[in-house]
Amino acid sequence: MNNGPQEPSTISPTRASRTPTSADELETLKRELMKAEVRLAKARATVTGAEIDVKVLNARLKAFTR
Repeated sequence: MNNGPQEPSTISPTRASRTPTSADELETLKRELMKAEVRLAKARATVTGAEIDVKVLNARLKAFTR
């Protein structure tokens, strides 16, 4: 958060507009972010599955030792 006096933007209008290179880079970054989010979701699903396996196996072990 910046509460100081606002200075006019030093970016020229030509630099502020997206060039093909920066647009391509933006699309690449968006695609990479989406891939990372998918990997994270898969990892979370794996962890959840493992937690369920542990609970089931613990219950079976307790039932077996009774």
